[in-house]
Amino acid sequence: MKLLGRDIDARSLLHAARERLAARGIREDALAVDDEPEPLLEPLSFLVQSLEENEDPTVGLPIATHRTGLGRGVVAAKWLFRRTCQLFINEALGRQRLFNSQVRDLSAQLAAEVIRLQARVDALEAKKARTPATVPPPRLPPRPRRRTGKARR
Repeated sequence: MKLLGRDIDARSLLHAARERLAARGIREDALAVDDEPEPLLEPLSFLVQSLEENEDPTVGLPIATHRTGLGRGVVAAKWLFRRTCQLFINEALGRQRLFNSQVRDLSAQLAAEVIRLQARVDALEAKKARTPATVPPPRLPPRPRRRTGKARR
């Protein structure tokens, strides 16, 4: 495997890197770190968006090949297979599509609940910081009972 020279297409590599950064909300035209604070990435919304994009398993990935020489034939065979078998693919993956949409909805609800609970914790911590801490008085040990002259039997 050769890693230098003609085997690496710098333009496609740069294009793929820009697409991945854009998908995560990082702009190419962003100012330098010294001029602008680092952009905030919200992991929960990024993950929900990713689940939405990949929810339907019947939508195929782009047809491509890494082979040289026979590459066009392989791409044509993949295209032909996908066109002729899409009905069976849809039937086989219908239940998976339903499950994926339910998982996406559930994770969105859980993410909203986490955000709500975090806000509540922050509010309680702020309230606790505003109120002066009251220290309860130390507890004294219980006094021993006085014994009377009568002994129990």
